Amino acid sequence: MRVRAKFSLRSLNLHTKLMLSLVVLVAAVAGTSASMLVEHERNSRLLALGDRATRIADLFSQSLVLPLWNVDLRAIENQLAALAPNPEVAEFTVTAAGYGTVATVKGSRHLNDGESVVRVRAIEYDPPGNAPKEKIGEIRVVLTKAVAQEAINRARQAIFAIMAALLAVLYAASFLLLKRMVRSPVNGLEKMVDKISGGDLDARCEVKSGDELGRLAVRINYMADQLRTSTLLLQKSERKYRSIVENAVEGIFLLDQAGNLAEANPAMAQLLGYDNACDLTVSAESDGRPKSPFSLSLTATLFKTLNVDGEIRGLELQLSRLDGTPIWVQLNARGLMGSEGSLRYLEGLLTDVTARKHALEDLQLQRDRLELEVSERKWTELELLASRERLQQLHAHQEAIREEERKCIAMEIHDELGQLLTALKMDLSLLSMQLPTGSGVIQKAEEMRELIEQTIRIVRNVVSHLRPTALNYGLASALEWLAADFSRHTKIPCRFQSTHPEPNLPDPRATAIFRIVQESLTNVARHAKASQVDVTLANTDAGIEVIIRDNGQGFNVVSARAGYSYGLHGMAERARLIGAQLEVHSKPDRGTLIRLRLLETFEKPQSH
Repeated sequence: MRVRAKFSLRSLNLHTKLMLSLVVLVAAVAGTSASMLVEHERNSRLLALGDRATRIADLFSQSLVLPLWNVDLRAIENQLAALAPNPEVAEFTVTAAGYGTVATVKGSRHLNDGESVVRVRAIEYDPPGNAPKEKIGEIRVVLTKAVAQEAINRARQAIFAIMAALLAVLYAASFLLLKRMVRSPVNGLEKMVDKISGGDLDARCEVKSGDELGRLAVRINYMADQLRTSTLLLQKSERKYRSIVENAVEGIFLLDQAGNLAEANPAMAQLLGYDNACDLTVSAESDGRPKSPFSLSLTATLFKTLNVDGEIRGLELQLSRLDGTPIWVQLNARGLMGSEGSLRYLEGLLTDVTARKHALEDLQLQRDRLELEVSERKWTELELLASRERLQQLHAHQEAIREEERKCIAMEIHDELGQLLTALKMDLSLLSMQLPTGSGVIQKAEEMRELIEQTIRIVRNVVSHLRPTALNYGLASALEWLAADFSRHTKIPCRFQSTHPEPNLPDPRATAIFRIVQESLTNVARHAKASQVDVTLANTDAGIEVIIRDNGQGFNVVSARAGYSYGLHGMAERARLIGAQLEVHSKPDRGTLIRLRLLETFEKPQSH
């Protein structure tokens, strides 16, 4: 029953609903107002009834004093009977103190429980003089509410009759007004909306007023204009989309969960070897049509991926063409939801990557070959590095042997040839002493002595270049001798400075440092055109540092190294052999600074 009532209420038109709403509202207001008026009238009448009962009780309490004092029952009854015909009177009862009920008069109304108003007053006798009043009895007045209730009922009926008449008149007037002002315009709007929904986008509502219905008509016309514009744009977009789909070089398709293709474009058909797209969208095999290129297992896997990731991006698959030829494709897809909110279709884009796949395979083969060649080359490089290391060790060994041979040759020249020359000089001096004075032989002997002296100096120079004797006394002494020898031969001032105690170095390292400084000074003499050279030896806790600085014309270090400067390469190689770092800083017209660092701590000699 509730369902039927609800359905009937929904099936009512707007006019009827408004009228029912108005009736219910007016009825509620009228009923509430009538109830309030009736309740007010009832309260007023009951209050008046109570006042009358009080006045009657007060009147009897005064008028019955003497009759009750004199015990005049007839007078009492006559007074009570005078008011008894009143229809509101239910009962009058007079009681005397000590005697009980004296007189009782009842009205014509039958009295029910709760329908009476009772007032009780004492009857007091006031004796002459100053004696106090004496209660001689009491009067009980009972009035019925039935008369007042009947009047209230009549008033209620009259009020409700008037309300019903007003409601009927109001309903009729409202019905006519709503029919003219609401129902007719709404019906017109309904007809126009039906025309617009039926496809007549040129239909427009007539605006007859500026109220809500008029504004609604304006909105409907605006909606029709927008709908017409949107429809034109949609048709244009559809044509554009259809053109894109039909002319796309990639395969575009719509796949359901059963593995059937709901839609496919010509590129999709051409990709899979079909004559047209219609053959792809029919999956039934009973009519001789070929089956879908997507198997059930592949379809289930694709939909599972969509459920997990939300999309498929760059997935490479192997499919079969109509003639059975395998092809590789790249799939990009997303899911389309149904009206129930579940995944229903897979909308995808297929790109033929067979050629790229084959190219990648070929590239992989080439990469494998290249990796093999690279591994072989690395092995060759390792062998070359090992050979280079052996060559470097051989070079270091040869350099050590060369220095040792120089040392040995210098010692042999110094010891053997020097001693012979010294002995020859001494013998010549003794021979000169035996020759007669003033003879030509004496002069010849003097010349021979000078030749021997010159030969001794040459031998000393050769010995010094082969192996400076100063190295036997330490690196600082050797560098100091080298600076002095440079100044003597080149006439360029060369200042040597040792800022810390002399380091205690092994002979190979001291010799290497000496040769590096010697080569640096040789380069200064040949190329720098300097007027001042400084050589500094520092022995700190961090290691040994030798600095050669000149104020010459400088040079471009990068160009010099690229031009195969054997002097720089020889210095760098000597530094590498002893584990030192060689830095060369120079700029044109800014001089040159050569810094040699041996980052080791050597034992310093104790100062006494």
